[in-house]
Amino acid sequence: MSTIKAIWQQSLEEFLIYRGTSIITFILAAVFLLIELFTGKVYFSQGENLAGWTANRYFIMISFMNSAVYLYNLFFILGHESLGDDILEGNLDYLLVRPSSSYWLAVGRSLDVPSFFNLLLSGGLLVHYLCVEKAGGEAALVAGMVVLTAFLIFLLNQLCLTLLFWFEGLTALGGIVEDLVSLAARPKQIFPRIIQQLFTWLIPLLLVSNLPVDWLSGHGGWLLLYLLVFLPLLYWLSVKFWQRGLRHYSSAN
Repeated sequence: MSTIKAIWQQSLEEFLIYRGTSIITFILAAVFLLIELFTGKVYFSQGENLAGWTANRYFIMISFMNSAVYLYNLFFILGHESLGDDILEGNLDYLLVRPSSSYWLAVGRSLDVPSFFNLLLSGGLLVHYLCVEKAGGEAALVAGMVVLTAFLIFLLNQLCLTLLFWFEGLTALGGIVEDLVSLAARPKQIFPRIIQQLFTWLIPLLLVSNLPVDWLSGHGGWLLLYLLVFLPLLYWLSVKFWQRGLRHYSSAN
């Protein structure tokens, strides 16, 4: 608990020091969110229903994915941004002598405070669109889905960064995950079937992005069950890779 308190205090101090930059970051993120919503409005301007989707359900998906991304950013984006450099530059020695779990300590050293305010905005919009859908009672369940989606984004980034223990030229993989997350914030029906299968079952970004709408449509239960089985397995794999990576790092140094 004292560690969490120290991280929060340090992050808040950094936010206050760089509050001008933080405010600009928040405004830009809010503008991009509004652009996404406006784009959806254009998509549905010619009809109320496209491929089984309504405009409001599209807005649910957009605000849902933004909420998941900002939740991930709040806790882990700064840690992941520095982790790659720490691995490549050999700056992880301090992790090997700490009593805390190196897996979490390596990425949980700082909070991205501006993302908290973006999370409030996107989360508020998500609740609003759920209420328009007359599904306000599902807000708690959808919030749980947001947490699961943020955890998936974390695990994918963590696995990609762990590969740097062996392959120094893979620094761009983190950007690939970000691009895939952005691309997945679309109705899965617009993608070729092979892409749907790949990003539903193997890298389930389409599964999570479409999960709230699938749930509201009455056929998301088994998809949620699959995700609840998949994530612990992916976490286990991520931890094993991390442990092997640290052993490789120790032997190389």
